Amino acid sequence: MANLLAQPRKWDRKAIYITDESGGYGVDAAPTGLLNFVEARNVTLTSFEAETVDRNIVMPHMGNGGKIITSIWSKLSFEIALTGAGAAGTAPKYAFLLLGLAFSETLDAGTSATYNVVSENFDSLSAYINIDGTLHKLLGCRGEAKFALSAKGLPILKIELTSLYTAPAAAGMPAVDKTGWLIEEAVNAVKTGPLTVNGVDLAFSSFEWSCGNKIARIDLPGPQREVAITNRAPTASATVLAPALGVFNPYALAEANTPVLVSNTHGSAAGKKVKTDLKATISGVSEDQVEGMLAYKLSFSLDPVVGNDEITLTIL
Repeated sequence: MANLLAQPRKWDRKAIYITDESGGYGVDAAPTGLLNFVEARNVTLTSFEAETVDRNIVMPHMGNGGKIITSIWSKLSFEIALTGAGAAGTAPKYAFLLLGLAFSETLDAGTSATYNVVSENFDSLSAYINIDGTLHKLLGCRGEAKFALSAKGLPILKIELTSLYTAPAAAGMPAVDKTGWLIEEAVNAVKTGPLTVNGVDLAFSSFEWSCGNKIARIDLPGPQREVAITNRAPTASATVLAPALGVFNPYALAEANTPVLVSNTHGSAAGKKVKTDLKATISGVSEDQVEGMLAYKLSFSLDPVVGNDEITLTIL
């Protein structure tokens, strides 16, 4: 018997292309695959996330009384490799994504591109994802960023975007241009520097930080409808090999609530380097082991000193 069912679309056949909304919040910036392709991996899409209210109808029998959808939102999560820009002082290909995650950009020609967290004037993004011929438009995107370095792994930035909802539509798969997306370097002893905590260089097996952006989905009469970043509570963690207490004593630093600088540079040469600088206090210490060697699992609270200075990402 012939199979009369429609052929299912392929999840693995998809493209993501994103740009900043220069025309105003939630105004479709119409990204294209040729100009705005994002080299994403480990993609998750929730295109229809509804908020509902119960109707609470009284009935003479058991059963639901029905619901009304009050708001609809979309979510898109994916990972990118955190690389240099190819030339020092140039913005990396993914720079516009950081601007939609509450970072600012400072370019120093020939030297560096620096990204600091900000507390106002947030940019927003228009994100398109085409899944085998169906286009999902996510407008007014803002979100959260999480950074991860793991030994023998890859330098990863996980991005979680929340957006206004737009009904999907049929559309042909776009042509894409991958120019400018560099091949990442593995996290290892050759390509990656130590984790420096309070001036002490430490070998490490993992290092992670999160912006901790607080996302509010606002849908009020007026109208006021947006995805807003209302606050942040950034954190970090690391697993480091444990030298003698006379060299590094995390217990004393944590107990005294001592402000510490946490820093790492990944990348082998100019144009490939990504440097993280955090202002922190150690909020937790637990014993661990890495390949039979004693290690500390450190938790950090990232605390501003003068404001908007607790996370600095520098592309060198």
